[in-house]
Amino acid sequence: MNRKRNATVILFTLSLLVLVVLQGYYLYNSYRLEEKELNRQAKIIAEKTQQMIEDSETAISEDKLVGDFEKLKKGITIQKEKITHPEKLYRSEAAYSRKLEELLKRNTGNSGFQIAMRNEIYSVFDDIRKQELLPEKRSIVLYQTIRKMEQPMVVQEGKWTSRQTSNDTDRNVNEKNDYLVKSKLTFQLLNIRSLVFKKIIPLIMISLLIIILIIILFYKSIRNLRRQEQKTAQLHTTIDSIAHELNTPITTLKFSVAQSADPAARALLERQIRRLENIVSSIHTYDSGNVLMNENDLTAYLTDAEKQFDKIIFTTVLSFSGNALLSHHDFRQVMDNLIDNSSKYGADKIKVSVMMDKKIEIEVSDNGIGIPEEEKPHIFDKYYRITRDGNRHISGLGVGLFLVKSIVDKYKGHIIVTSQEKGVSFKITIPDEA
Repeated sequence: MNRKRNATVILFTLSLLVLVVLQGYYLYNSYRLEEKELNRQAKIIAEKTQQMIEDSETAISEDKLVGDFEKLKKGITIQKEKITHPEKLYRSEAAYSRKLEELLKRNTGNSGFQIAMRNEIYSVFDDIRKQELLPEKRSIVLYQTIRKMEQPMVVQEGKWTSRQTSNDTDRNVNEKNDYLVKSKLTFQLLNIRSLVFKKIIPLIMISLLIIILIIILFYKSIRNLRRQEQKTAQLHTTIDSIAHELNTPITTLKFSVAQSADPAARALLERQIRRLENIVSSIHTYDSGNVLMNENDLTAYLTDAEKQFDKIIFTTVLSFSGNALLSHHDFRQVMDNLIDNSSKYGADKIKVSVMMDKKIEIEVSDNGIGIPEEEKPHIFDKYYRITRDGNRHISGLGVGLFLVKSIVDKYKGHIIVTSQEKGVSFKITIPDEA
């Protein structure tokens, strides 16, 4: 029983781990889907804000940018590598940041989004001199929000050329400028984690509740099973004690019966005493001795069985070539319990087939009420009885088939149980290597 309980605990633990992994995978996918959807919505807002800036009077002056590129070409730092356009773009960086924040706030509305944006030029290539004017991993920030980004996502990228010619009348020089400019607009939804968790928090709570409920139910099941095991163990102890106490009166009855002068009464009492001994021996397993079953004992046993169960029609098939394995006591125990079970469970016809050679085959079939298919895995458990209405009037301790299985296991044999709507068959095979 403990082994079954431990196996159940291990199986439940593995199942719970699989459930937790599946729930975690489901929540992770839900998180990623919500994250993707929120980023999509934030990207739409960023694009809309960018369009509003481009359509406003604060559009970037290309002439001014080209002038700034000239400064870059000459190695002049432009306000710490940031281009500013006070006459067109903004009066100051702080003022323009406030303007951008106003547009974002207007476009986000009540969505709760906290979006950061940045528009920058990350490459200025002088096509005439074949030279990149911006230092590596540096960019010219055109405008950005006050809150900075740690993991920016690209909204759009642009590429454009600027070709201009400038005249220097003092030096009488015409200078051509040809720039390939690459820019990108990036954004980040800064509070995306909190927004996603707000959306999936019901899923997380439901998943946790399911797992907690399963653990509680399993704990209660194991606790009830442990209590049932304790009650069963107490019952087994009580039955074993009763069987032990029966040994003394059985011995006394034997001596009393031996002194009886009435042959018929003595024979009847001897059969009942033998039946009591079988019941006690089925509970306590004793050393069966080394006396082997022979052909005469086999024939005599079956003859006695037909007399004892005189209301049952026996059909016997015997084949005896020798026996170097099975003891007389064990054979009687197996056959007594199988035939007694058939008699108790409604059989009026029993077929007994015994083949003894190097390998032993014993088959007992009847036409009784049979065994339900779902009960077959448990019929060899000690003290187990099939629970059905037809069994309530049948007495027994549930140890007969347990004893049969114990004896067969001792000889390293096996039992095949075949049950039909009417009748059951027990086929026992003991191999010659037993």
